[in-house]
Amino acid sequence: MLNPAFIPTALLVQLMLLALLQEGLSWWSSLVLMGILLFKYISFKAQQKVRMMTINALAVMLCLLLLSQLWQQDMQDSMLQLLFFSAALRLFSIHSELPHAKKLVWVQYFLITTGFMLNQSLWFASAVFLLFFCNLYLHYLLFAPVQQSKFRWTDIRLLLWVMPFCIALFVLFPRLPPLWQTERQHQAQTGLADELSLGGLERLVQNDSLAFRVEFANEKPAQHELYWRAKVFEAFNGQDWLPDLQRTPQQPVTTAGRYQYQLVVEPHFQRSLFSLGQVSQLQGQVQTVAAGLIESRQQISRRFSYSLTSNGSAVAQQNTEEAKRNLVLRHSNPQASELALQLKQQHTTASAYARALYQYFEQQQFSYSLRPPVLNQQAQVDQFLFQHKVGFCGHYASAAAYLFRAAGIPARVVAGYQGGVWQTQGDYLQVLQKDAHAWVEYLEDGYWRRFDATVIVAPLRLTQGLSDALSLSERQFLDQFFQRGFLGSWLQQLEWLDYYWSVWVLSFDQTEQRFIWHYFKTMPWLWIATGITTSLLLVLIIYLWLQRSSQSQNVLLRQRMLKVLRPYGEKADYQSMESYLRQLTALHPALSTELNELLSAYQRFEFAEQQEQLQQCRKLLHQLAKHNSTVG
Repeated sequence: MLNPAFIPTALLVQLMLLALLQEGLSWWSSLVLMGILLFKYISFKAQQKVRMMTINALAVMLCLLLLSQLWQQDMQDSMLQLLFFSAALRLFSIHSELPHAKKLVWVQYFLITTGFMLNQSLWFASAVFLLFFCNLYLHYLLFAPVQQSKFRWTDIRLLLWVMPFCIALFVLFPRLPPLWQTERQHQAQTGLADELSLGGLERLVQNDSLAFRVEFANEKPAQHELYWRAKVFEAFNGQDWLPDLQRTPQQPVTTAGRYQYQLVVEPHFQRSLFSLGQVSQLQGQVQTVAAGLIESRQQISRRFSYSLTSNGSAVAQQNTEEAKRNLVLRHSNPQASELALQLKQQHTTASAYARALYQYFEQQQFSYSLRPPVLNQQAQVDQFLFQHKVGFCGHYASAAAYLFRAAGIPARVVAGYQGGVWQTQGDYLQVLQKDAHAWVEYLEDGYWRRFDATVIVAPLRLTQGLSDALSLSERQFLDQFFQRGFLGSWLQQLEWLDYYWSVWVLSFDQTEQRFIWHYFKTMPWLWIATGITTSLLLVLIIYLWLQRSSQSQNVLLRQRMLKVLRPYGEKADYQSMESYLRQLTALHPALSTELNELLSAYQRFEFAEQQEQLQQCRKLLHQLAKHNSTVG
């Protein structure tokens, strides 16, 4: 018989699951699940059993509906919804059937773990563990006595004993790569776009969400050196800069590394990653592609960690085709082309030409603005350089790249992030979406040198951040998106915890395991200490187990007696076992001999713990159970 507290608790667990897995559920599936749970609650209160034909018909309808929606959502979300429908319908069909309840509990365990496919943050993991304990209580109700609905906290001690072994398994169990991986489709991309227009980054600076976090193992770069390369745009159509579609994997350049750092990237549903200058070593599921960029082998649909070693210098040229490709220019801006030729006549080398451009942007009194004037479709570079002279980083990068190419110097636009905020609590760098930036790389002596007009127009942007580079009115406009109020310090503490959850738990892989084993090998005293500690723990566990063996026998005997004697009469909660046996003797005179012998044997075992009396109790209980089945 099912514990009466099981169904209400199962309803609560599924409601919590519905809230937890909302990201992977469509709006209509959420409504259907809410309807099923509501109808189950009503039928449970009315003590009505739902017909199995109704449940089967509903299951067929939901499967057909899921099949019709496959083209609108990816396979992972569809399978998640199918599994959730199965769990809800299984709960819908349960009335008092214990086997069905057991299946439901195990399906819900699986559903809870699927939450990590949607989100891996510390706060989501905390909710998952809370839900796991709720389902564990549901599992407990399957074996608890029917009259017992309250959870006994003493039963959680077994879980506390198991926790150290779970931690040991997490550290020591081999980290195997997945047999397959799936990419989540139909997700809105966040972060940098796949093309760059003159006004293409303004939307990001109004976004205070986290882009990635970085921890340096050795030397830390200065603030003005924090140029995080993510995308390179080499094709210009007169309005937009587009990437070169040839992104073949490349070998990292073997050079001495200056900066060693680990990055934890938030999901942005792209493959592009971030690096400082020329990368010499990389670690993780990442690869070097053309233009010195770093990419993931899979779309980043969940929090992702990798490690790099960079020298912070300019990226090396790969081949002559790269230079030719970055000279192609559509001459749709005649004034800018004329200016480029004039400057090139006076400054023949690429570095001298770059210095001349810096002087031009400084002398012409350009200004930095989050809300620049809207440009017409034609000759946008000319409009920016000679009419408005007000723009954001995308305006300056696009105009500078055009001026370099018009002068016969290969150049390209680079998009990424600049700067970040150092978190003193955790000693790591936090880069937000609002730190998005664009700059130019021009080719000189086989290396792509950085050119950023923002250095001249808004120097505070590089040293102190975006807000300090804007006017007071624009700063107030921007601050409305980033207000944290009095919770700011608390949020920083929580972000610190979340970061180290990502570093120590989510990023724990084969490399970390090898490092631990290597550390143990170099420290023999650790092996000795671990061996002694493990031996003491085993001795303690064996001792406690032997101490409880007699108590366990007593508990098992009482449970057996209650099960066998229940058909002869129910035991009241306040009754002792002796009083219960005397009551049954009075109710069943024909069994008085067996019941009196059982009472005598039970009392001797209870106080003297004699094994002979335990065997006698078992023998008498077997006779009483056999008598009951014969009578029935």
